[in-house]
Amino acid sequence: MNIKLTAQLPKTHTQKILKKEAKDKDSSCLVVLVDNNKNILASDSLTEYQERIEQLMAVSHFSGKACETVADYALAGDKKTTKANPLQLLIVGVGAIDKLNHSALQKIAKTIYQSTQKRVASLTIALGDALQENEFSQFALNLLAATYRFDKYKSEQTTPVLTDIYLLADNSLQSALDFAQSVFVGQSLTRDVANEPGNICFPAYMAEQAQELGKKYSDILKVTVLGEEEMSALGMECFLAVSRGSVREGKLVIMEYQGKSKFTANHSASYRDNANSAAKAGLKAIADKLPLKANTKKGNNSDAPIVLVGKGVTFDSGGISIKPGAAMDEMKFDMGGSASVLGTIQALCEARLPINVVGALACAENMPSGEATRPGDIVKAMNGKSVEILNTDAEGRLVLADTLCYIQRYNPKAIIDVATLTGACVVALGHVRSAVFSNDEDVLFELENASAQSGDLIWHMPLDDEYQSLLDSPIADMQNIGGKGAGAVTAACFLSRFVEEGQAWAHLDIAGTAWNSGKEKAATGRPVPLFMQYLKNSVDMA
Repeated sequence: MNIKLTAQLPKTHTQKILKKEAKDKDSSCLVVLVDNNKNILASDSLTEYQERIEQLMAVSHFSGKACETVADYALAGDKKTTKANPLQLLIVGVGAIDKLNHSALQKIAKTIYQSTQKRVASLTIALGDALQENEFSQFALNLLAATYRFDKYKSEQTTPVLTDIYLLADNSLQSALDFAQSVFVGQSLTRDVANEPGNICFPAYMAEQAQELGKKYSDILKVTVLGEEEMSALGMECFLAVSRGSVREGKLVIMEYQGKSKFTANHSASYRDNANSAAKAGLKAIADKLPLKANTKKGNNSDAPIVLVGKGVTFDSGGISIKPGAAMDEMKFDMGGSASVLGTIQALCEARLPINVVGALACAENMPSGEATRPGDIVKAMNGKSVEILNTDAEGRLVLADTLCYIQRYNPKAIIDVATLTGACVVALGHVRSAVFSNDEDVLFELENASAQSGDLIWHMPLDDEYQSLLDSPIADMQNIGGKGAGAVTAACFLSRFVEEGQAWAHLDIAGTAWNSGKEKAATGRPVPLFMQYLKNSVDMA
């Protein structure tokens, strides 16, 4: 789909007659937006169509409520009018202007696309100065998102007639449009990989997608893939406790986006014991290759990266604590966190934001087998803490725990992990907002600000110390679940134990927002818009 700014109204095209579909592939349509007071948006640019628009609204009793539509066939046969302006016309209601939030803009964009995709090849949407920059960017992104489809496995694929969208608005919005297009590219990748079935999308597939990005954007992106041998050398037993039940090898994918400067992880004596263990096991080459974390103040370097960590459980059977059969097919979406990090990295590469970012994809399958972890097993995390695994279906926090330990060697400005982590989050927030937990007020504020700007909504959840006791174990440093109450909170508390003191960190639980269930089952691509707005704002504040 091509989307561009324009200062010109569309030229004359074939007029649609009555209710017959336009046969001319090159036919165009002018989309006019009208509020619930029947005020025409961008009216100054539509003077030559004013009479026709007013006639069309009158004969159709158009009220201007949100997503109400009327097409030009209501005036078919009016030779005088159509002769003056022989152009297909679609009027769309936007409701109250002061209520044009993200949800409303999304519905309006979807209405426009669905009303025209099979009918015309080109749209010109008259916006004028009706939308502020953030609203414009959201609207453009939602228009693009409406064009997304995942039908590669269908024997018959539909190809829409609509190929070009022009937005009649001020040229000053070009940068906002460019940014929206970059976000769409990344969001589409997120949706693509998450929509893939589990027999296609497994850990190695995720690694391959990252490596392909590394080749495509080789000047700005470095990709490293760690297999189970390397992770064993580093003492990542929590991660391996999840992956060992599958014949598919787990992968830890590290993506270094060097948008501001060349950087790498620092080295010091930290985690030296793990490296020595690797050497003793005949893995000295691996141990030497893997960077070691520096003992410096967190994020002290101006070039220090922001790190995004994504849970990438490509299929979650629950392990030995197997899930109920109903809707288990949707457990292919349990890699939505890693998918969103992968998509964000591509969006960054497209947008070329001058910022350093590390994306970490913690990819594994959680499967039952003779090699699988059992409830009651105790494993040791990379930071040396022991974990009693009471439920093998609480696996996402295990792969994230070791990954959080690993990526702190970058001394990040901030760490944000993202995961389809708990059903409790869905109970608490449904499918509207993602949950956010944080140990840092600045990071929390910046995420909430980015949420408001992008329309990718989040909600601040508690992380009180009093919840930590629910994870106490009589025989290990901690257990991996905290009981029935506050499930999303105790999951966040568990992750917090793998973040060193002084390190700014936030956790996003996207269990309710990463995909839609039911008839329109599909990945949403969230929270790529949130992440991109957060990173863009970080650049602006630097």
